[in-house]
Amino acid sequence: MTVPAAGKEAADIFALYSRAVPDSLATLTQEDPLIRMSAAPFTGIEAMMDPIAETIAGIYQTGRTTGDSGSSHRIFPFAISAEEGAFLLSVIAGDPKVSKTLEVGCAYGLSSLHICAGIRGRSGASHTIIDPFQTLQWDGAGIKNLRSCGVDFFHLIEEKSEFALPKLLEKREGQFDFIFIDGYHAFDHVLLDCFYANRLLKVGGYLVFDDLGWLSVSGAVSFLLKYPCYAVHGSVKKTPKTFWEAAALRFLMPLARCANAAGLFPSRSYRNTFYEMIALKKITEDKRSGSWHEDPF
Repeated sequence: MTVPAAGKEAADIFALYSRAVPDSLATLTQEDPLIRMSAAPFTGIEAMMDPIAETIAGIYQTGRTTGDSGSSHRIFPFAISAEEGAFLLSVIAGDPKVSKTLEVGCAYGLSSLHICAGIRGRSGASHTIIDPFQTLQWDGAGIKNLRSCGVDFFHLIEEKSEFALPKLLEKREGQFDFIFIDGYHAFDHVLLDCFYANRLLKVGGYLVFDDLGWLSVSGAVSFLLKYPCYAVHGSVKKTPKTFWEAAALRFLMPLARCANAAGLFPSRSYRNTFYEMIALKKITEDKRSGSWHEDPF
């Protein structure tokens, strides 16, 4: 993971939280990020009883969560990893101006929990979730997890993003400080989400994408990075599943980085091969003219 340059507190949270999730909640101390995850002070029994920390730890420890039907569901391969969750949290914790957030794709709610943990307690904290299948496919588990933690500052829109995002934009441009895209992964759908997210994100805000391993997603990100108003803020590398995969990545990544810098290995393929999540920062207004064009590939 590349930690965003966002100050010592966010770096501390990342450094601690990127460790393996403790085997038992009883091992949590004030130095563990599952307790410090909201960048708010906790002490003693108050730390042990933080509901968002308990929920996240319990889900990752068991690899399962419970839906509205009472059924137990395996969270992987659908949920973000603990490292990705730590990354989302580090971006938000590192910028105290982030309070209004938007998410496309909630599923079992791990990303929502991390985002809400980051903005919890901030003035005007509000999290908007777009997930058309939260009830039908995900058994309401994501929303159930939020409510079980006492999170009451979220709003669920159970519509497809191609319908929900234009309605949000019609209300006001630049209304969000942080947007997380993890919805339908077909290239045209990701690009459509990018179009509306760009309009909905305020200058200084963050646009985060999961699943760069999909060429459709990494392709859309590569195109978006050609916009003059975006810069890479941070990223999460892929986690190797075997010793040999780890060895291959260690050997190949420096070579691929050099090839990418020399223009011999396209950025789209480079990100697709080595990275899982990326955060872009909107550094200025999008002032492209109607004649602006960049080759997306």
